[in-house]
Parts: sequence; structure tokens; C-alpha cells
Amino acid sequence: MLEWLEISPGLTLVATATRAFLHESGTFGADPFQEAMRGAGAPETTHWLLEGAIIAASRAFAPRQSAASCDSRSSQPAHVKATHWAYRLSGYFHTTDATRRLLPLVAQRFTQSGRQLLAGWAEQKVSEEAGHDQLALRDLSELGYRAQGLVRTFVPPRARAWVALFEQLARAADPVGCVGYAHALERLALLRGPAEVDAIERNLPQGVNATRCLRVHSALGSDARHVHANVAATCALSAAERRAVVEACYLTARIYFDPALDDDFHSARLAVQVLAFRDAIRPSETLSPQPDPN
Repeated sequence: MLEWLEISPGLTLVATATRAFLHESGTFGADPFQEAMRGAGAPETTHWLLEGAIIAASRAFAPRQSAASCDSRSSQPAHVKATHWAYRLSGYFHTTDATRRLLPLVAQRFTQSGRQLLAGWAEQKVSEEAGHDQLALRDLSELGYRAQGLVRTFVPPRARAWVALFEQLARAADPVGCVGYAHALERLALLRGPAEVDAIERNLPQGVNATRCLRVHSALGSDARHVHANVAATCALSAAERRAVVEACYLTARIYFDPALDDDFHSARLAVQVLAFRDAIRPSETLSPQPDPN
């Protein structure tokens, strides 16, 4: 059994029960993938179709980050890294707040159209994500920031792009693409594990618990279970619905891998602006403005 989706003209993502691969349309001969996918889905092939969409998104961009930029960021003092984490937490707030705002509306639309499987999926997701928008605010408060003011002021570019895509999918004629959006974020969250959490905590003030949001949205949380539920819901959909889900998954993953959406937090100017939302700064944490490398 095969499932497939054309992700760009002449390039089709194909999934079997054991792997996914990219197929380029040939010049000669019949191409079985030129027609839209049809037929029923299966857990194995749907799993690999979604996995393949994320991998294809990662290959759409060439690595652009130089070793020099990595070295300059790794040599920053700890308080700059803690400030960068506060900025990233603002991004977590905006994506989780979008879920709080939009997913109940999506669930309602599925219910009104009599699509019980999708309504059940969305309602379960609403329950699982309840209160997650507050985690980032709690982490920011723990770091000594005026959390509400900070998140009103800063929307990191990647978070902004995700929220815009989610709003587009939620308001589409058929919001089924929201399944693919959620799947991509939860599958990509599994790439963040204990090593990343430990690395961030080493650069935070001693005794501060400001990684609640990351822990929940990482391999340490329940996203592995959510990923399985997403696949199970998707494989039960029609071919047209599955295509929409996988396409949304691909678009969501592209945002994750797009280097143009990097935070570029090595700018001292941005660090100073974020620090302005601290209620109290220890003398040892005072950051003197430095020339903007840009």
C-alpha cells in the first residue's frame, strides 16, 4: 500500500509501510503519482507520509549558520543566555495562546459539520493543552520578568509565522489542516530532550525553575502519545483530507527549519530591550550596551 502527496511541481512525497521517499516525475513513461492520492489510509503508511513531510521540509533549506556565529553565541555570558531564554519563552507563549484561542473554534466547526472523529480529536486536544499558555508566563515570572508586558512587546519571527499559519488553517473552508499543524509541532517537540533542558538550566540563576513550558513541549512531556493519536486520527480520514493534513504538516515544518526566521538574538540591542522588562536585576547581571554586530 502507498500514500503520496505532491509537495512541489514534479516532486512527490511517497510513503510505504516502512519508509518515505521523494519521487521526481520522469520525462518519459507513465507516472503513477501524477494523479492525486486516493483510497483509504493505514497507520503505517500515514505515519511515514507525515514523517516524510517533516524530513522534506528540513531538506528545503541549506544550512546557513556559520561556525563563527555559533562560537560567538556560545561565548556569551550566562545572563545573556538567560535573557535569550526569556525571549524564546515569549515565542512559546504566542504559539500556546494561539492553541487556546483557535482550537475550540476548530472543534466547534467539526462538530457543526458532523465530523465526529475530527471533533473528538480537537476536543481531546483542547483538554490536553488547557493551561499551557500559562506555563510560559509562569517561567517568565520566575525569571523576574513582567511577563504580560514582555509577551505583548515581543513576538519572535518563527512564532509569528506559526500563529499566522494556524489562523489561516483554522479559518479555511475546511480546517482539517489544523491536524497537520498540531502534528508537526508535537513531532518536532520530540527533538528537544533532557540535554537541551539541562543546557538551558545551567545558564539560569541558581534555584530558578523556568523550564516548565519546555519540559511539557519536549520529549519529556506527553507529545509522543499525542503524535500517535494524530496519526491514528489522520489515517482514518478520506484521501483528500489526508492530503490536506500532510500539506499543513509540511508547511508547519518548513517554518521550523527556515533560517530566515531565526531569532538572531546575538544583537545586544534586543537583549537590552528584553532586560528592560525585568523587575529586578542583580548587579552581576547588568548588561552594558555593546555595538550592534548588524
